[in-house]
Amino acid sequence: MKLNENEYKVLEILKKDPYVSQQFIADQLKLSRPAIANLISGLQTKGYIIGKPYVLKSEDYITCIGGTNLDYSFKLIDSMVLNTSNPVNSSKSHGGVIRNVADNLSRLNHSVSLMTVLGDDLAGDELLTQSKKIMEVFAVDKIKHESTGSYYAVIDQHGNMTVGFADMKINDHMNRNWILEHKRHLNLSTWLITDTNVTKDAIEALIEYAELEHKKLAIIGVSGPKMKHVPDNLHGVEIIICNLDESQSYFNTKEDDLNILIQMWINKGVRQVVITHGKNGARYFDGKEIKHQKAYLVEDDKIVDVTGAGDAFSGAVLHGLINQEPLEKSIQYGAINSCLTIQSQHAVNQKLSINLLKKELKKYENI
Repeated sequence: MKLNENEYKVLEILKKDPYVSQQFIADQLKLSRPAIANLISGLQTKGYIIGKPYVLKSEDYITCIGGTNLDYSFKLIDSMVLNTSNPVNSSKSHGGVIRNVADNLSRLNHSVSLMTVLGDDLAGDELLTQSKKIMEVFAVDKIKHESTGSYYAVIDQHGNMTVGFADMKINDHMNRNWILEHKRHLNLSTWLITDTNVTKDAIEALIEYAELEHKKLAIIGVSGPKMKHVPDNLHGVEIIICNLDESQSYFNTKEDDLNILIQMWINKGVRQVVITHGKNGARYFDGKEIKHQKAYLVEDDKIVDVTGAGDAFSGAVLHGLINQEPLEKSIQYGAINSCLTIQSQHAVNQKLSINLLKKELKKYENI
């Protein structure tokens, strides 16, 4: 967005001292204080000022929009027996699809802004404190009288999820109005990435905004039931990443031919499509043709926990695209990152780096 001469002058003063008063700026520019207030308000709307003291936009962000929650994992010591108590080893980690994607991207050296909602509770405080260590959190809202989202997973002896439970009522606050209230934060972004924890009208608002402001928008599936939040018209969406089940849920079909499902997504207006299918790898459309990416398999005894594998895949795919690498190479990053994550006890591999991704990819290429 273009700035006028006085807006440029205000920014120059604030760069030197973000704590100055509006009256000080007015005296410097020989304008009235109300005129300065209007100039600052305009700069905030345009995304050049993001807080007070007057924090100025210094770089473009990848804004990640969607769910954030605490993940509780219970790994069964023996085979599960229903209707009785089962011994487990329990652990807690910071999760939520978009928070995990944001965490992955941060560890891959991107400037990330998390846009989400948390409860005004201890869990929300914990998530906010931990997240701000690795990403920007100026677009995080705490909602009074709501509980921070939580996810509970029971993991079998092979590292696979037996059953999961999600308490995500707070996500209903991530609607169209919430998106519009954060337009100044969206203005800071080169890419917008949303999961399907936000409401349908929120995604519609993001699509409209991305088209109007020429931003790139990615949509990441969360689960089959939440695909109802994905709008019918997807023209302007740069990429959608989801699995077979999520695609079937969206189109209300039992079709399992990934090529056909990809064509159905293309017909909706999406520019690029990725559909994952577990150990069968992934099919994807890069804007020109449909291709296949094999899965990089991990031996069963090396699998610790599959939680976060899909988020790791999505994060690394987007890392490649943000760096303007072809989707083919980006998909390979995703497959490798999934492997690294399921061998970790965390939903996001704490050792993740660009060098690690490239190093592991070379290993698999030589097998």
